[in-house]
Amino acid sequence: MEVRIKRGKILVYRVFDIGSEIDLEKVEALFEDKKLKERFKLDRKHNTSLIISNSPVSVQLGPIDIHLMDKVVPAELVAKVWHFGTVSLCFQIPIPENTSWQELVEMAAWLEKRDEKIETLARDKAKEFQNDIQYAIPVMNDWKINEDYVTYFIQEMEGLKGPLSTLKDQVDITALILAESTEVLSDVLKKSTLEKIYQYSKDDLVVMDWNSALVVEPTGSMDVPLVIEFALNQLLEMRYYDDILDQRLNTLYNEVVGRKKGLLSNKYSQLAEEAGQIYLEISEIIENVENSFKAVGDSYLATIFRATSQKFRFGDWERSINEKLSNLAEISKLLHSEVNESRNQFLEIVIILLITIEVVPFVYGLFQ
Repeated sequence: MEVRIKRGKILVYRVFDIGSEIDLEKVEALFEDKKLKERFKLDRKHNTSLIISNSPVSVQLGPIDIHLMDKVVPAELVAKVWHFGTVSLCFQIPIPENTSWQELVEMAAWLEKRDEKIETLARDKAKEFQNDIQYAIPVMNDWKINEDYVTYFIQEMEGLKGPLSTLKDQVDITALILAESTEVLSDVLKKSTLEKIYQYSKDDLVVMDWNSALVVEPTGSMDVPLVIEFALNQLLEMRYYDDILDQRLNTLYNEVVGRKKGLLSNKYSQLAEEAGQIYLEISEIIENVENSFKAVGDSYLATIFRATSQKFRFGDWERSINEKLSNLAEISKLLHSEVNESRNQFLEIVIILLITIEVVPFVYGLFQ
């Protein structure tokens, strides 16, 4: 008897940066119906190993039709708004009852190939939602890059022989994670994908990769998908400010390199002030993003968050941002040095002129 899914859903995520920051209290006020919005919360009680600051607001955007292979499936669209300026859209697509594992893999491959349609739909919905909550956004953003992720969330299966830990021996989890329905995947790739399998109890299971995850949770708890979603939003913000730093540094380089500075020009002074201001602003924002969700213990969800952070290469993005912030600080110092040097030169010229004014009449009087 083959493994079949009795109950589950495919969670298709798209995350967008829509503003410098978002006032979540104003967002809640805009959606007064309590059935439409709620604050982020975890199901597991007493989970003190996770620190969440300024919990995001979840807004139900209602049903939406999604084309899934040869059918039109009624899905649910949920938006989560995060105070540091992002919105994550989640298309919750139900998995038809009695779907075989191979059929689920084919659905994953179909969604992967039709990615552009979901991308366009998500971008339109994000823009529409941004306009709806613009009252809560001080500065609107329109960054073209976004993050995407897919989580296959299964509550109930049948046909599994033995404990859930043996699922990897009975079905091709790697094919699902990679949305690969045609190629015969190598054992090396499968071993790499299944290197870390996480279980809180014998009845649940999590396998993660950089662009998708399998979550088996019979209770229906959305804790693990929520933790992954949180990390996904943090990743987007790191990418966004890494890109902003690239742009600002390039602008400063172009302003400074190959240009002559006038003795009385205050251009360098303005650039020095701008560089220092950018450094302070982005440092504060990055610290705010990093501190919005922190794992301080070794509980199950904290372990999931750390594993997700590793898959998303948080360390690489943090190093890149810190290096560029250091470059920005160095540029600011150099520009301030240039400004001080120009001021000293100007003072020297003024002093010489004053001395000349005093000496010339005296010398002229000697020859009279």
